Amino acid sequence: MSSLPRLNVSSPGSRWARALAQVALLSLLWFVADRLAALLALPVSGGIVGLGLLVALLLTGVVKPAWVEAGAELILANMLLYFIPLVVSVVQYTDLLEHEGLKLLVAIGVGFLSVMVVTACVVELICQRIRKRQYGKLTHVRQHRGAQGAQVTS
Repeated sequence: MSSLPRLNVSSPGSRWARALAQVALLSLLWFVADRLAALLALPVSGGIVGLGLLVALLLTGVVKPAWVEAGAELILANMLLYFIPLVVSVVQYTDLLEHEGLKLLVAIGVGFLSVMVVTACVVELICQRIRKRQYGKLTHVRQHRGAQGAQVTS
């Protein structure tokens, strides 16, 4: 009998259950952060506090990326659904758009650009740190190999 490696194939049902559990975990984190922001009367929303808290938990290793990855992907994949109430409310407030439309458009544009610039800067900073860490490890391995090679030849 041949020894073939077993494939770790998870069923679609278990993947959905894991993703939904992760969405619940992310929602709980948001809820706690929202209550914390309200309790401390912070000038930022609970979502921002929750994002900072999640980043801190990920960086310290308290939360592993695999614990929230599927849930975050599910939320991002269905993000369009979150904008349906916004579109419906825009249709209801056409008078507001006629009178304040330009101001709203500028505010949305500035907000959008701010988010894009900050996101790009954070991603670039993290990528630089990852590259620097990988370069340091590679340099260390090469130096270690070079030292071993020098010992063998002498």
